[in-house]
Amino acid sequence: MVSSKNIAALACVAVSLSLRAVDGLDARQSVVSPDGRLEISFAAGEDGMRWSLLRDGKVLVKPSAMGFRFAAGNPGDKNAAEFSSMKVVGVRRGGADSTWETSLYRRGKVRDRYNELVVELEETEARAGRGELGQAAVERFPRRMDIVFRAYDEGAAFRYSFPLQKAFDGFEILDELTEWRFGPDAMSWTTTYESERTSQEAQYVRGTLAAVDPSKYIGMPVLVETQGSTIALCEAALFDWAGLFYRAAPAGGDARLVASLSKIPPSPAATAGTAVIALAPAVSPWRVAIVGDDEVDLLRKNDIIANLNPPPDPSIDFTFVKPGASTWDWWVESNNSLSTGLTMDLVDFASEMGWPYHTIDGGWYGFARRPNHGPNVRLEPRQGFDLQRIVAHAREKGVGIWVWIHWMEIEDTGIEETFSRLQKWGVAGVKTDFLERQDQEMVNWCERVCRAAARCGIMVNFHGSFKSTGAERTWPNMITREAVLGNEMNIFRKFVTPAHCATLPFTRFLLGPADFTPGGFGNVYSKDFVAQIAKGHRYGDETDRCPHWAEEMGTRAHAIAQCIQFDSPLMTLCDWPGRYRGADGIEALRRLPASWKDTRPVAGKCGEFYAVVRESHDGRFYFAATTVTARTVDLPLDFLGEGSWKMTVYADDPVRTPSDAKAVSISERNVARGGSERFTLCGEGGAVAVFERAP
Repeated sequence: MVSSKNIAALACVAVSLSLRAVDGLDARQSVVSPDGRLEISFAAGEDGMRWSLLRDGKVLVKPSAMGFRFAAGNPGDKNAAEFSSMKVVGVRRGGADSTWETSLYRRGKVRDRYNELVVELEETEARAGRGELGQAAVERFPRRMDIVFRAYDEGAAFRYSFPLQKAFDGFEILDELTEWRFGPDAMSWTTTYESERTSQEAQYVRGTLAAVDPSKYIGMPVLVETQGSTIALCEAALFDWAGLFYRAAPAGGDARLVASLSKIPPSPAATAGTAVIALAPAVSPWRVAIVGDDEVDLLRKNDIIANLNPPPDPSIDFTFVKPGASTWDWWVESNNSLSTGLTMDLVDFASEMGWPYHTIDGGWYGFARRPNHGPNVRLEPRQGFDLQRIVAHAREKGVGIWVWIHWMEIEDTGIEETFSRLQKWGVAGVKTDFLERQDQEMVNWCERVCRAAARCGIMVNFHGSFKSTGAERTWPNMITREAVLGNEMNIFRKFVTPAHCATLPFTRFLLGPADFTPGGFGNVYSKDFVAQIAKGHRYGDETDRCPHWAEEMGTRAHAIAQCIQFDSPLMTLCDWPGRYRGADGIEALRRLPASWKDTRPVAGKCGEFYAVVRESHDGRFYFAATTVTARTVDLPLDFLGEGSWKMTVYADDPVRTPSDAKAVSISERNVARGGSERFTLCGEGGAVAVFERAP
């Protein structure tokens, strides 16, 4: 449910956006980043409001429209269907420079520094306000709207703000008119969907931005290469609003993207086609452009997304939130063999590996043939599955239990009742699935879930859900989410190729954590890969233990490296003890960190390769590299502290790996700060080095 009253709609009109100076204020304003390199400009004329973005004097985003198309305003207003011309009535400037700390992110200390410009806008003609308790209008008031711009060294952001006012106490938004204009030759990486109803799991494609299909919904981020810079377009702080897609709409020779807000499902509570219902005061999410020299530079600058989200509510105790790796029971056989005994074995293996969690996927509640959601399904462990015994055993082993629940089952049971029940059962976290929407109702449902879960000391992992917008800072118990084309697809199709994986650090993981479920040890080269279902796997058939276990494309070192490269404070490892125990390379995943004290990108190129150094909170350092084609990667050891360090390397074997993707070379030696190491990666390969203080 949207968290505001319904506003009766009389008509649908576009906002008129002509602005002019008033009382000595200039209708053209700008704000510059602290380092002086980025400039956000705001201007107005007879053709409406425009914003633009410059870096080092070069125009990255050309003057681009802003605003909204509203349904009619408050019932009874004489001019409800008109949003007349506006003027700049005030300008406020400010900024901030602060730091905050966390143990649930890619770095432990985050700096938040920006300069801010607030442009206050007001209609040039007043309109009827409302009297007390809905009585007839007694006065006339101009409607007001502010636009807040923030210029960071890392990028630009702006949001719309509707202050509390008598003339516009509530509103319905049909469309957002914001656009992003680039030159016709701008190159891009995009991911597209057929409709708004999507789990946001697709491959990223490179091409000219102008060539993107206008009929598609474009997901986030969009990477744009223009004027010697690389830009990532996304949104931040998505709360009580509709999630944003982009649509391609070339105009005047420019490559142009326009905003596309997800619509609220049809209901008596909303006008047809409504995206947002809000009561003033209200603010939109931030529209963000991260700006770097190249794709790797973007990874050094994406703290802007978390910074634009509010900190957690200090009245809620989030100390129960603990990052860590998890075993999982679904990927290998899709729960064809789910049982109490199997689950206990997976808990034991998690304990052996120093992983604090095990995730029980679909099939544990309801009954055998209806393990998900539907008629006559109750949120109780199914017959023969002893959840109480499992939780007790896991507690003895120091392992927490996550459970999968269809989101509609949570809704049917009731959010408060669901989490009260799970708290009583001793469950650590919930993986809820099949949301497949990012409209305002679903966005608010997710926040209600986070709030109820927090009160019960339970973590949340949203699957089949919308992309990250940094809200995990506000809700630390929302520890990860999906919205990524991950390893589970290896069961069905040949999508999760090494080339696809090489796009993810620069695209989906740029936005925030994602539950990709890496770490498969059934390693094959992509030329030899066959989807599990094509090998005779009977998906969802509990009567037949499937002999055809799932596989992962790329070498063993490639699979291990992804467990370090990819961000997810709940790091779900996909394979089974039968393939992990005693396997070459498994020691690299023992006590695997799932959050980091520091992250330092080393080198990379979207779709080709990525190398990174990460510092764990226990004082270890990890180097991880993956590639599509064979290459060498040099690593200066300037990140190490003084003294001697033991380096353990898990890498492609130059002799065996080209013919056997499971082959991995393991070596160990002492190194010191000031030196340099070279790693040789096979095609579709990888390398990992773990650095610990030498005894």
